[in-house]
Amino acid sequence: MVGRFGIDFAELLRVQIADVTDLLTEKEISLEVDIPDKILCEADRTQMERAIQNVLVNAIRYSPNGEAIYISLLNEKDTVYCEIENTGVHIQEDMISHLFEAFYRADTSRNRNTGGTGLGLYIVRKIMELHHAEYGIKNSGRGVVFWFQMPQKRSIGSSI
Repeated sequence: MVGRFGIDFAELLRVQIADVTDLLTEKEISLEVDIPDKILCEADRTQMERAIQNVLVNAIRYSPNGEAIYISLLNEKDTVYCEIENTGVHIQEDMISHLFEAFYRADTSRNRNTGGTGLGLYIVRKIMELHHAEYGIKNSGRGVVFWFQMPQKRSIGSSI
C-alpha cells in the first residue's frame, strides 16, 4: 500500500529508529525492538514520522547513558498498538498530565543540558489527535513508556 494515507507503519518505525542510531550509540543505549514485518494503516506518513521522531529523541535524551529503549508494535482487531519505553528514569506522577502541554518542561535543570523547546510532545499530541489515536505516558517498573493506539482504517470523513 503506497500513498500519503496508506502506509506500512512497521517500515515507518524502522526508518525512524535508523535515523536515531547515532544518538543511541553516543549515549551507549541498547535497543530492543519487537516490530512485525508489515502493518498497514491509514495515516499521514509525514505527520507520523514527526511524532515518532519526537518520541524517540525524547526517550534517548532523557535516558541515562548505558540504559535501554524497548519498542514494540502490533496490530490486533484493526487497531495499531505501539509502545516506546526508555529505562533508568521516572517522571513525577503530578507532572505526567502536563507533558503534552505546549512549552511544558518537567525538569528545567535537566532541560538546560538536553535542550529542546518544550514543544515536542505538544506536537505529538496534535498529531495523535488528528489520527484519532489514544495516547499517553506512564511510569513503568523500569522507566517511562510512551504508548498509543489508533485504528488501522479511518472512518469516512475523518481525514486530516
